[in-house]
Amino acid sequence: MQKRTQREDVLSELSNARYAMLRTYRRDGTAVDTPIWFEVQASSVVFRTKIGPKTKRLEARPDIELTPCDYKGQIRSDARTFAGQAMILSGAEAEEANRALHRRYGWQWNVVPLIKIPGVTNVHASLSLRERLRRARDRKVWPDSAIVRIAIG
Repeated sequence: MQKRTQREDVLSELSNARYAMLRTYRRDGTAVDTPIWFEVQASSVVFRTKIGPKTKRLEARPDIELTPCDYKGQIRSDARTFAGQAMILSGAEAEEANRALHRRYGWQWNVVPLIKIPGVTNVHASLSLRERLRRARDRKVWPDSAIVRIAIG
């Protein structure tokens, strides 16, 4: 019987969660928490975010923490926190990760970020209805979005 590695345990626990609390850090060390949708891939986790303050934090300081949570960011009392290093993807690698995220979350992947949900920040609130409808059908990485890979451990 093979013994599982710590990384395999981490990825297994994360794959059983639908959301995770992503903790990034400002240059001064202040933590910033954001609930995210994610997909576990081989030895890493991928997620999409809007280009802006979070991507700037990740470029300046790629060390992060992930903790399984619910869609509002409520962390279960038994949830473990995992450390990792973030890297913003581009090109074919970003497109493949985006397709994996779409497979995991289905129709919700492109629709939920575009609608108002109580208690959830909508970073795309300023988009016109026409642009929201176009993006709801778009299977590619949105031009104002980034796909991020987190190497766990």
